[in-house]
Amino acid sequence: MADHWMFSDAQSLVEVSELHVRRGGQEVVRNVSFSISAGETVGLIGPNGSGKSSTIGGILGLLPVDRGAIRMGNTSFTASEERPVEFKRRIAYIPEQPLYYSDLTLAEHIDWKMRLWQQAGGEEQERRLEQLIDHFQLGPHLNKFAHQCSKGTLQKLMVVSAFLFPFDFLIIDEPFIGLDVVAIRMLKQYIQQARGAGATILLSTHVLDSAEKMCDRFVFLADGEVFAAGTANDLAADHGLAFTNLEDLFVDLLLARSGGVL
Repeated sequence: MADHWMFSDAQSLVEVSELHVRRGGQEVVRNVSFSISAGETVGLIGPNGSGKSSTIGGILGLLPVDRGAIRMGNTSFTASEERPVEFKRRIAYIPEQPLYYSDLTLAEHIDWKMRLWQQAGGEEQERRLEQLIDHFQLGPHLNKFAHQCSKGTLQKLMVVSAFLFPFDFLIIDEPFIGLDVVAIRMLKQYIQQARGAGATILLSTHVLDSAEKMCDRFVFLADGEVFAAGTANDLAADHGLAFTNLEDLFVDLLLARSGGVL
């Protein structure tokens, strides 16, 4: 991803403050706060049901938010409000579960998104699209309807859609599930290029060996709350541990939080 695929006038610092999110009428995220600087990747790590996807849903405005605030660069707003257009246009999102219309082909999904951006037909855009389709081997599936495709193919559609347009803030929820080994490697390269171009990246994943290599800092969640945050080395040192790997660190801190019982 070249630099011109970022919003050149944007400050990519993202701050989430005291976020409280509801799902199914229940508060599932409480008082979650963290920040991410331009060019930095933060890993959102936690067991099933810890509030990772709900935190992302709250940031994006996909789930009800009781209170909290969000800032990206010079754009600030209360998290319970409608997301400003300038915030939405600067975000790319790869969801855990692909989002699609079953009566559209994959090519029609891409065309629909390009029309939303009012950028259909541009030569630079077309080159970008061709490159993404080739890199993620989506060409043989473009004329298929979404319901005819595997989850892995639909996940590739989500990746292509995310990287098709400029962004400052990339949010990725379990990106590797369903992808083949070639697509995983290619996605990691695109994430690294976006980071090098100054993007702010929030990555939620259970694949902790990948998170350890890709992330600068971590936010550990359990029961909808942050129980530790920082670099892996700092988190280990703060708790009197010798850092060996992210998985052991996370499990050790989670056990310490719960009194040794998971």
